[in-house]
Amino acid sequence: MSVFNAILKSTKACLVTIIVYFSVFALFGNISAKATATTKDTMFEDSVVKVAITDNDNSALSQGLVDYLKETQNVVDPQTTSLVEMNDNVRFLIYDYALIIPEDFSERAKAGETEDLLEFVAPGATAPQFLLTEKIRTYMQDVMVYLNSGYSEEEAIALTKENMIKLSDTKATVMDTSDGNHRSFYTGMFTFNGYTLLMILCISISSVLGFTKDKDVKNRISVSGMHFKSRNFATIAAVFCIGFIITAAVVLFVALMGMADTNGKLFFYCINVLALMLIGMGMAYMISAITTNENIINMITNMFVLSMSFFCGVFIDLQFLSPAIVKFAHFLPLYWYTAAIRLINDTPIDKILGKTFFEYLLIEVLFAGLFFAAGLIISKKKEQYAV
Repeated sequence: MSVFNAILKSTKACLVTIIVYFSVFALFGNISAKATATTKDTMFEDSVVKVAITDNDNSALSQGLVDYLKETQNVVDPQTTSLVEMNDNVRFLIYDYALIIPEDFSERAKAGETEDLLEFVAPGATAPQFLLTEKIRTYMQDVMVYLNSGYSEEEAIALTKENMIKLSDTKATVMDTSDGNHRSFYTGMFTFNGYTLLMILCISISSVLGFTKDKDVKNRISVSGMHFKSRNFATIAAVFCIGFIITAAVVLFVALMGMADTNGKLFFYCINVLALMLIGMGMAYMISAITTNENIINMITNMFVLSMSFFCGVFIDLQFLSPAIVKFAHFLPLYWYTAAIRLINDTPIDKILGKTFFEYLLIEVLFAGLFFAAGLIISKKKEQYAV
């Protein structure tokens, strides 16, 4: 127990590093996951735009249009009559859209004119602004259809408003039940976790294993009377304990932050994270075999993990990478971790546990074993040549 406790206490030296990387994960991982998360329930929601309206006509027809927009949009005071100032206000997002109804609007509409009845200021850079322009044009077309059909002005305005509001309240239903048309919050968080968890595990466990290789520590352990197998078992148990505690803390944080994402797939993400934990521990063992210098450990860890994060879809989605880079990424363990995440995200919950999922996990475990084997070979060679 003395060796086990000593190794656990040695993690205090890495506590600041663990907190820093965990904070990075908690902040930027959360922001990234929420920014990229989409669900089937929110894919086709109607948008509300902040509209500034200037009614220079003050007719029944113009007032009907204003009333309709007040029902469906966020109507605000333009606070100016200058087109230049309105354009500036739209550009600087004081409001999203400026509508100007000219003085002869009602007369021209009743005369049958359909072109350039209204003036509006909108950058046209967003879909909601474009759709609002189309809604206004549709409103005016419907009013003219009722007027040309013999309805009175009041009836045409009332019927058009009723129909347009019903149209705005229409909800789209996604008939495709496939999970592949959205990206869950868990997917974003666990994808970013590929970077942070590997960084934390590699740095902390490499430093801990470096502590056990210190000459004074080795001498004290060797004269302690503990059997060789007992010492090694205690070391392995302590390392696994550290790795599991760090991984459990990450999973618990994601679970708490993603409580609203009730897709029932957290269990499968956890299995994948455990495989990533083994990869991180294997990498840490290999790095500790290369060096016990903390500065070099940080340098090697950043070089490996950052490179893999860019190549394997953690920071940049694979669809934006060249085919050559994606092919190269197949030789990196983090690629298979993110591949498993995409599989979990895109597959119905009752079909995840299949051949492909277990193949991805097996490849991750094999990479972990490869790193452990590399660490053993490096340690043996250094001992053989007294390096």
